[in-house]
Amino acid sequence: MKRLEKLAKSAASSLLQCETVRVISHNDADGIASAGLICNALQRADIPFHATLVSRLDPLVVDALEPPVVFCDMGSGKPHLISRIEGDVFVFDHHTPVGSLTCHHVNPHLVGVDGAFELSASGTVYTVVREMGDNVDLAGLALVGALGDRQMMIGANRTILEEAANAGVVEVRPGLKMDDGPLDAVLAGSLDPLLDYAGDPGKTGAFLEEVGVAGELPSMGKRELSRLSTALVLKLLIQGSSAADSVVGEAIRLKKEVVENGFEMMWILNSCGKMDEAGLALTLCMRDHRFLSECRKINADYKARILSEVGLVRQNLREAENLRYVILEEMDAAGVVSGLFVRYLYPDRPMIVLNRSEGIVKVSARGNRLLVFDGLDLSVALKEGAEKVGGNGGGHSVASGASIPLGFEEEFIKVVDEAVGRQLAAGRKR
Repeated sequence: MKRLEKLAKSAASSLLQCETVRVISHNDADGIASAGLICNALQRADIPFHATLVSRLDPLVVDALEPPVVFCDMGSGKPHLISRIEGDVFVFDHHTPVGSLTCHHVNPHLVGVDGAFELSASGTVYTVVREMGDNVDLAGLALVGALGDRQMMIGANRTILEEAANAGVVEVRPGLKMDDGPLDAVLAGSLDPLLDYAGDPGKTGAFLEEVGVAGELPSMGKRELSRLSTALVLKLLIQGSSAADSVVGEAIRLKKEVVENGFEMMWILNSCGKMDEAGLALTLCMRDHRFLSECRKINADYKARILSEVGLVRQNLREAENLRYVILEEMDAAGVVSGLFVRYLYPDRPMIVLNRSEGIVKVSARGNRLLVFDGLDLSVALKEGAEKVGGNGGGHSVASGASIPLGFEEEFIKVVDEAVGRQLAAGRKR
């Protein structure tokens, strides 16, 4: 962290010299939280800014920019695009760097910190904004971004969490990492965890009756909360999932943000981003309450769509030797669904969703910590598969994406399956 802070301090010093700043960030929860962090810091420093949230970094985005530009949650893997901009450029990212960047580049991988598990983009941006002024009160957004990327509170994330707790910015308590509200409604609409009764109020009610609990989260008594937590962990184990730690454990309450439940805040940001309302989500990160009700409605609608797509994937699931995959069209939440499947339903192999949309095939691939420990690196596998069929891909070892031409889906899967097989075979020999 000391080495990362050194990079952050240099970037912050240069950023504070800018008269205006253009901010480009990813439109998922981590990217929106990252944008919220840097925009708050710029506003407090009286530096005008213009922020845009995008789904991916491409030439159309880059060629329209005038420096100085800050890229959040993107840029480390595309030096050929970043280098097109002549002037001050800042890249605050946590994806594995490809090649080299000559700009102000702050990335945990550059200093030996694992950006896939221990520090998100928003955590990286937080190290910068800490050097721009008294901005410790923004630490909650860094934690929300980490939750959005399914990271645990270990390593650098733990450092930020402890700093935030000591400053009274967040409160950490044992509990369920779920939305607030009546238990029956919360569990019936739950995607995290994804249980076999999801979307079915009748089966949810039967489950709660069998467990013998009622009430609202987070105000349940300790005894009932313990009983419910145990029941949920057992249910996950029966489903074959080892992701109990992502459901039961430290619940983060945000004391400075417009939404107190850190888990709910994460889902709202992600939902708004995926429903093309990332701008509304950014207003929440700027602590503007005016659109909170609208954002919560968007979140509910998006979750309903995901539950529908979960059912669709179940019906069309295919198996290769080393992975599972599905080929569908015009999905809204391919990345989320693939992550839910490998986390809660089929944790023994990576899950790949190929989504035919906008004249191309958008690929979302997800693994888990155990698979990565066994040697899985989806960023390498997807890059190899995509380049073989004339596309491009990359990302993290545990979560990666690609774009490939229509008609090459099965060839792509064949190459990726073979690559994953080699990785796991080599890893398990260690």
